[in-house]
This record gives sequence, C-alpha cells and structure tokens, in this order.
Amino acid sequence: MKIITIEREAIDTFKDSWQCHGLPENLDLIVAAFAPNGDLVDYDLCDKNDNVIETDSYEGSGALPALLDDAQQHATKNPVIPGTISTGYTFAAYVESE
Repeated sequence: MKIITIEREAIDTFKDSWQCHGLPENLDLIVAAFAPNGDLVDYDLCDKNDNVIETDSYEGSGALPALLDDAQQHATKNPVIPGTISTGYTFAAYVESE
C-alpha cells in the first residue's frame, strides 16, 4: 500500500491553478492510500485541527481526482523516506510493508 500525504502548500498551489476547484477553504491535509497497481483505496481530507472534512459537497468538480492523480505521479517520482526531513517536496509517499 502506498500512502501519500498532500500538505496545505501543495493544495493551495493546486487551487490557484484550478479556479473552479470547489475544494473547501479549510482543507489543510489530504492523506490518500493507493494499491500497488495505483488504484485509489481510500482518502481523508482534514482541516488544520485534523478534523475530517466530508467530501460529498465537492466531489463532482473533478478537482479532487486530478489532485490525487498529480500527487501520486509526483510522489512516485520523488519519494520521501518516512522519518526523514523533507527536502522541500510538498508531496510525500512511502510504501507500507504488506
């Protein structure tokens, strides 16, 4: 399983490039789990207090799937090892042992 986190800075950059994103203003963190074949398994969207944000109000815009796809592609090319300090990447990924 690959876990990818998308932090606020990357979310805001994405929002700036997708004007009709429909993503909530208080979105601070996205954590997504992908199967080894790249299929999305699950995701959580959180505010700055780690409260989960419900997704039903903005899933139809297409922005969330595009952001998750961008994050997965970036994380695959630029992995960050768990427990290390990021070198400035806003997307981080690691593979859990199965």
